Amino acid sequence: MAESSKNRWAGLLIGPVMIFLALSAIWKNETRFDYHLAAKEALVIPAATYAVPGHNLALTGPMDQGLTLVGEYVDSFTGYLMVRRSAEIYAWSEDEDDEGNVTWSRKWMSGVENNSRNSGITQQLSSRRFMPDEYQVGDLRIRSELMEFVDPVRGIGSGELEVVHRSLEPRGEYLYWSKGGSNQIGDERVTYRGVPVPPIATYFGHFDGEYGVADTSEMRSGWVNEIIQDSGVLHHLVAGEREYALATMQAHIRTVKWIVRGVASAVVLIGFLIFFSTMLGFLYGIPLIGDIARFGVWILSISFTLPLVLLTMLLGYFVANPLALAVVSAPIVVGVVLLRQRNRATQRVIYHDLESRYGTALQKSDLRELEFIELAQLAFADNHLDPSEEKFLRRWATKQGWDDARFTQLLTRAKQEQSEQSSAVHGEEHLRNLVRLALADGHLSQSELSAIERAAKRMGYEHTKVARLTQEVQQLAMG
Repeated sequence: MAESSKNRWAGLLIGPVMIFLALSAIWKNETRFDYHLAAKEALVIPAATYAVPGHNLALTGPMDQGLTLVGEYVDSFTGYLMVRRSAEIYAWSEDEDDEGNVTWSRKWMSGVENNSRNSGITQQLSSRRFMPDEYQVGDLRIRSELMEFVDPVRGIGSGELEVVHRSLEPRGEYLYWSKGGSNQIGDERVTYRGVPVPPIATYFGHFDGEYGVADTSEMRSGWVNEIIQDSGVLHHLVAGEREYALATMQAHIRTVKWIVRGVASAVVLIGFLIFFSTMLGFLYGIPLIGDIARFGVWILSISFTLPLVLLTMLLGYFVANPLALAVVSAPIVVGVVLLRQRNRATQRVIYHDLESRYGTALQKSDLRELEFIELAQLAFADNHLDPSEEKFLRRWATKQGWDDARFTQLLTRAKQEQSEQSSAVHGEEHLRNLVRLALADGHLSQSELSAIERAAKRMGYEHTKVARLTQEVQQLAMG
């Protein structure tokens, strides 16, 4: 029981943490550095002699197809801009469910998992990235530090490599280090993938007066940026002429952004599932109710995930693209301004009309009293004020800050002014006058609209009747 309670508390914590981190990743992804745009804006030069120190540049030129990188477990790599070595070890993995049940499995992993069965197992092969100290595109020398690549990588078969590590042997795409047999605990392996040297490449980066170097003016830090591959650096070596290279960069950043969106959205959903499942876990054992609870967890999780993810993406996009925000906002702002001007003009006409009708200058408090009287007269239409109507009128009066004496005084006044007989036409005129009074202060509030619709419903009208009367009043006011 203690273990179960501990897992529940962990679920209540892990879920929100996953949600927060995933939403952070989505936000940073939408506001990430656009290296494609930065590359597009770089100064295009035909040769290094035209480069301007302290400025970004774009230069296209031939590359040495025989570029050789010094290996470590192998002799060398020829014809690659960059080679990435990935190391794995065959070891025990421990999984524990919510009830504390442990499941053991053996599998290849990038590092030794810290558990009791892996005691004494150490990994000796390591992952690494190989690059030269510098590249050369045409007559431009380029430092390799912080270099970014967007071209596809390809696997390097073990048969293409000259192995110098005495314990490694080629096996398909891997170099294996067997510790007593095939796929035994402690066995290790490495695989290689690289970016081939293109015959023609375009470099986008910064010129320091002698070399092409990384433009770090927008450099990003933090492990979230590292996970979503947002370095903030312009220092790219891309295959092909400039336009082709730019197209490759654009396609790459779009792909990365959509991958992050998809993965992060899935993590948000999983976070909500963990959180709500933990909260509703005690219901799962109850027949029928348990099934409903499971279904409800999915509905709740999806209902929270979709708006949160979409809102985060939208806000992030507009922060990163203020011009797009301006384009979207401009017609909305113009529409709101025009609507406010129209409402103010309508208000002035209706207000002057009411002043002429009642023969006095009307304050806001006067308008509220007249609205109350109209509502009360509608309630008295059948010469009877039932308890529900009185309760409604009292609640309306309370919102205006009136005491019981004021309420009774206005109710008596309404009853005195009520005609002895009511007709449909008379009732409709009451509604129309209510709309006029509500619009006279320039704003038809939700509470006023609810009161008018309630009165209309009591008279047998649908809410569309109120909408139609409101439109008529506004149209007449505007001539």
